[in-house]
Amino acid sequence: KSYYLGVFFIALATLMLEILLTRIFSVVMWYHFAFLAISIAMFGLTIGALIVYLIPLWFPKKKIVLRTGQSAILFAITTILSLLIYIQIPTKINFHSANIFFLTTTYILFAIPFIFSGISICLALTKYPKQVNKLYAADLIGAGLGCIFVIYTLTRTNGPTAVFITALLAVLSSFLFIFSITYKNKKKLIFISILVVL
Repeated sequence: KSYYLGVFFIALATLMLEILLTRIFSVVMWYHFAFLAISIAMFGLTIGALIVYLIPLWFPKKKIVLRTGQSAILFAITTILSLLIYIQIPTKINFHSANIFFLTTTYILFAIPFIFSGISICLALTKYPKQVNKLYAADLIGAGLGCIFVIYTLTRTNGPTAVFITALLAVLSSFLFIFSITYKNKKKLIFISILVVL
């Protein structure tokens, strides 16, 4: 059951981040750049799925749950780091070459969290074919509620703070994945998760 909840929360956090980026981009850049967030999310999730498919040696059967939890933690870490780096970059939206550099940096920077999210979700949905119906249901419900929860979050706080909340939800998903694995691996992941929260 904890594994299903882990899938639920990683999907919820992923959709929240995607929607929050549309809000941030529309404020920092011209409003039509909000649609860039959709492209970034789809690109990152696809790269994550391709990594799972093309490098199976990284994901042995005995470590699937461990890798899922690790990817969730990395999603949380890179989400925070991407935001912190992004707000330090001077924003210049014009038709000069600096604009291309800024947009390229933005694209790559925020694609990284979605790559780890893609790995986590792909592992959950492809490595357990007998439970795929329940796992996919957890994924869809989490994604759907993420779209609703982000509205409530934005009414209580601002965009950057909501991104940190999203990262905390990703950490929660990693905790839930942890409960499905051996004690030795639990101890390591719990320690990392606590550091992320702090």
